[in-house]
Parts: sequence; structure tokens; C-alpha cells
Amino acid sequence: MKARARTVHTYLDCIPCFFRQALRALRLAGADEALQGEILLEFSRRLGNFTPADPPPALGRELYALIRERVGKDPYREIKRQANREALALYPELKERIARSGDPLRAAVGFAIAANIIDYGAGTEHDLNAELERALRAGFGTFEYDAFREALGRAGSVLYLADNAGEIVFDRLLVEEILALGDHDLTLAVRGAAVINDATRDDARQAGLEEVCRVIDNGDDSPGTMLERCSDELRRRFADADLVVSKGQGNLESLWGARQAGLFFLFKVKCAAVERNLGLDRGETVLLRNPPPA
Repeated sequence: MKARARTVHTYLDCIPCFFRQALRALRLAGADEALQGEILLEFSRRLGNFTPADPPPALGRELYALIRERVGKDPYREIKRQANREALALYPELKERIARSGDPLRAAVGFAIAANIIDYGAGTEHDLNAELERALRAGFGTFEYDAFREALGRAGSVLYLADNAGEIVFDRLLVEEILALGDHDLTLAVRGAAVINDATRDDARQAGLEEVCRVIDNGDDSPGTMLERCSDELRRRFADADLVVSKGQGNLESLWGARQAGLFFLFKVKCAAVERNLGLDRGETVLLRNPPPA
């Protein structure tokens, strides 16, 4: 097994990725070239406030807050709604397939991780139907399912950290299976404001999650879970939860190595930063327990 860093750092590869993200968001928002140039120049100035030790979501928050401030709207609003609609159209069939599987929890975990391909920040092209089928056929890379199921069996309180719109419908499938297995006090947390295509309370509502479990927002606009920026409620629930389910790379990048023994990460490896930090392979589907404190 390759060595794994205790925290996820920002690499030089991340910098051009952020500029590509900025151009994509600005063009979606209809910003003219002059405004695009001004925002890119301002972001380049602000990069001097960060070091490689900062996780990528810290830089992402700075970028998207700047775009929101200068453009005045959410560039991904309609894309997110469409992603939710497409995922909801698949929900009834997937619900039946999970019920028919030999291990419904495992099947729901697989669908939830496969859906992490819905990520406009990483710039990945995806065919959601094909990705789901591939996950069922091919299995997984690093997949600590037995440890996850054991931790769930002991858990009274569960905190589920959602990631992207569209994907949140598949989170609902997993949440429902978790609740079906025991009397869990489950809270699902979304972002506190619009950032890239990350899920907010509007997305959770559209996905029907408010009818399934308690939904809160984390009080922050980072594309991850930066605990030092999150609300008191989110930090309390994170510290007190018996099990924390962390979806997606943004949550991984901001929480890897956090002092939470019951923390599990579910995600697809999409970029060099995660490959290098965690010693995983690009494209790998992962269920991974947080490392114990050093």
C-alpha cells in the first residue's frame, strides 16, 4: 500500500485547475471577457494569501465567493436543477434494484459512490447510467465495507455530509438504507450557500430528503467541510456523531485526518491531488475509513 498523507495539500496541479473552473463558471454566467479577465487577475493576486498546506477547498471558496460577488448570480443553478431531475427519474428503478440485491446496504453504497462522478468542479464528463452499471459490474478499489457496516451497527447518531446536486438523490437511497437498518438519529448536511454544483437545502428539498431525515446546512460556502468555518451546530454534530459519512472529494480534502474516529469517506478519485496525497489511483471508487490520530 502506498503511503498516505495525514492531510490533503494543494499541489501546483491544482492552480491551473482553479483557473479552468473559473473560466467555465464565468462563461456559464454570461460574463464578458473584460470581466472574466478582471476576476482571474484578482484571484491570481489572492493566491498569495494561501500556502501549499491549505486544502484545495480553501482556495475554491475564495474563487467562487469572488465570482458570486462580481457576477451576482449562481452560474450552476439550472445545471443543478437538471441534474436533480435526471437523478430523480432513475430513483424508482434503483430503489427496486437495491431491494432485490443480496445486500441492499452495499448496493446503495455502490450507487452513492458511482454518482460522485456528477462533478462540474472537477470538469469530468460523465454518462450517469453507464457509470452506475460499471460500478455494479466492476466492483471497487479501496472498499472498507465491513468496517463501515460494523460502525453503522454500533452507531446511534449518524451525520451524512452531502456533496453535489444530482448526486444527492443517490445519497437519499443510501440514507434510506441506513435508516432501514436501525433506529439511527440521522442528520444530512449540505452547503450553506451556492458553490459550484454542490448541494444546498434547495437541492435536498428537490431530492425529497426533507421527508426522509433531518436536513441542515453547514453555515459555510466552501466546496467542502471546513470545520473552522462551519456553524456551531455542524461542528457539534460532527464531534458527537457515532458515524460520519463524508461524500465526495471536497469533503475528503477538507476532513482527511480530522479527529473523528467514526468518519468514513465515499468518493471517486478524480485528480492528481488526491492520487498523490492518499496513494490511490485515478478513477478508483473508494470507501475509506479516516486514519486514526497520529
